[in-house]
Amino acid sequence: MACKAKLMIPEDEKYEGKPFALSHARTAITTIKAKFNMQQLQRFEGSCFGHLLLIEDLKWNSQVVHGLLMRKADPKTVTQVNGIKFIVGNKLIQFTAQHFCLITGLRFGKLPFIPKATNENCSLKRKYFSSNKPPTLLDLHTAFIECTDDDDALKLGMVYFAIFVLLGTEKHVLIDMRYLKLAEDLEEFDKYPWGAVSYAMTNASLLRAVSPDYQRVKVPQNRKKPNKRGKKRAQTRTECSRAREYIIRGFGFALQIWAFEVFHEDNRHIPRILHWRSNTVARFREVMSQVYENFEVDVQLLRPTDIEKQQPYWSWGDDENNEEIVQLFGDEGEDKTSTSSEEKEADVEETTTLPSSKGKGSFNDFGRLKHQLESTKDELAKLRSSNRGLRNRVRDLEAIVDKNCLKHEKECDRNKKAIGDLTLTIASVEHYFKLEMEELKKLYGGEGHEEVWTA
Repeated sequence: MACKAKLMIPEDEKYEGKPFALSHARTAITTIKAKFNMQQLQRFEGSCFGHLLLIEDLKWNSQVVHGLLMRKADPKTVTQVNGIKFIVGNKLIQFTAQHFCLITGLRFGKLPFIPKATNENCSLKRKYFSSNKPPTLLDLHTAFIECTDDDDALKLGMVYFAIFVLLGTEKHVLIDMRYLKLAEDLEEFDKYPWGAVSYAMTNASLLRAVSPDYQRVKVPQNRKKPNKRGKKRAQTRTECSRAREYIIRGFGFALQIWAFEVFHEDNRHIPRILHWRSNTVARFREVMSQVYENFEVDVQLLRPTDIEKQQPYWSWGDDENNEEIVQLFGDEGEDKTSTSSEEKEADVEETTTLPSSKGKGSFNDFGRLKHQLESTKDELAKLRSSNRGLRNRVRDLEAIVDKNCLKHEKECDRNKKAIGDLTLTIASVEHYFKLEMEELKKLYGGEGHEEVWTA
């Protein structure tokens, strides 16, 4: 029986759009690198957000995201248990919390209780925000830039990155002061499930995106402008087809990377967001025709590798994800793929005569072994890449050690030379005093006055 999933926006009603990501990753990373000294930057790199400093060159590709949202399945026609479902070609795929975790490398888990932050119990709030009201993101940005205390600047920078990049909110919105309270203990701040918080914000925004009931989509007003003679001129095609604008809260980059992953899964980086760089912007019509509406496009599921399951941010254990790609068929597809009852019975009879798994093995077993072989190849390739990185690191450390040893050897040589020069100076001074003593003895009577001079 075919799945009854339908598009939320029918294909004949799709429109060109321009989603704006409120996750300003490039701005935040540039600001942090300019503000922090070497020691602060090293501490930030060792935190739960450190690996995301490497996405500074990741460009927001609005048409990839908008094209995918145009293929969002109508929530009334599908069961959305753990994420948002999209119809790509004739396949139904889902963006889940597990995928968000694999892509971002952010921790998931149960949200701990954080006491309410006030001026009395939150030193960061008391020091850097004078008003009793919660600060806005702009206030946080100003406080972070102007902070001169190294430890406090690091704490403010962690909160700044979390809200400005992962939670992706407007600049004038009041921030949750409990995050300032949490940042006073950076060890607890690192353990906080930022992936769960960021995913909840992102997922809620994606559910409401391009939906007129929730998202206010800005539709450009194309008015006819009078020409020099006072007559109204006709609108051009370009003026009438301007893209609608709307915003994506949270960490919208995760959906963009997920789209890259399901179509081009050849990733050897952990987390997966570090594998991708985007320097060009795709065109909406090309994305729709060549990818999202193409029935022949190859779609792959994101499954965690054994190495990814061992990462500290992965909290689902070794449980296998039973998610499958659902293939959809329209009326025409059903006619082409339908089988008569006689054909089905013939297929059943033919299946019963196939050799058992004790012989050459069934087709399913062969497919499973082939999948395991491919997975093993991927793991070996990742290990080779990791070993290559370790060898390069060891080589760099050996060069640093050799350089330091050479530096110390030169210092030792200089010190030995200085000691030798000083020894010669002392010997010449002693020789000079010895000669002076002999001269004085000759002048003043020799041995009889020896006690006077020696005294």
